[in-house]
Amino acid sequence: MALVNAEDLEDAVLMVSEAGTNAKAWVSLDTGAVHVRSELVPADLAPLPDDIDTSARYVPVPTMHNLDLGMQLVFDFVDAALPDDDEYVRQMFKRSGAYRRFSELVEERGLTDRWHDFREAQTRAVLAAWCEDHGLQLG
Repeated sequence: MALVNAEDLEDAVLMVSEAGTNAKAWVSLDTGAVHVRSELVPADLAPLPDDIDTSARYVPVPTMHNLDLGMQLVFDFVDAALPDDDEYVRQMFKRSGAYRRFSELVEERGLTDRWHDFREAQTRAVLAAWCEDHGLQLG
């Protein structure tokens, strides 16, 4: 089972999730290496394998949305840490600027560190499960 660097995979998920970047990323099933195609990563710095688009030995990296690491993560945190604010936060996410307002709410309640710890733990757990589903190990 190939070992995937957790930080490399997290960075790749963020890159492919960013609107307008047209970034793509893959994980090698043989080595666990994360390969990224992006305007932000010079091609000569990290050349891609020639068969990356055609070989079944490379798994495309999913977006945060595909992994339910967007709003669902926020709502899971609210259920755990701010249950009395559930409806308020749900209404917040019906308008633009919701993540900023949510961050302000978390800060006002003194829960910033708890939110960051929760987000990191959930992200790692979801990525570990994704890796396992593909015969990889997150490390």
